[in-house]
Amino acid sequence: MFDMPHLTELSAALQKGVANKDIESIQTLCEENDAFIRTIKPFSNDIESNEKIKNFIIAHQSATQLISDVHVEMQRQLYLVNKTRKGVSKYKGVKNA
Repeated sequence: MFDMPHLTELSAALQKGVANKDIESIQTLCEENDAFIRTIKPFSNDIESNEKIKNFIIAHQSATQLISDVHVEMQRQLYLVNKTRKGVSKYKGVKNA
């Protein structure tokens, strides 16, 4: 079994990280709690605990989506920077600058 108070704290921390768009804290939380997260399983007859698990899943999905969106944006920005560098390097004066 897993620690329900820890799950509640982790859910709150993830929700706060998503609200603040704090990528580093989200990544740290997920890395430090990976083993714990993998032990989470629903209960067959405990509605209250299952509701807490559901809230955690929603918070985790939101955090994962935010990380994914930031990653896509970073790749787009990197592509634009590389494209700009290639375009600028065509000019003669840039190579000697």
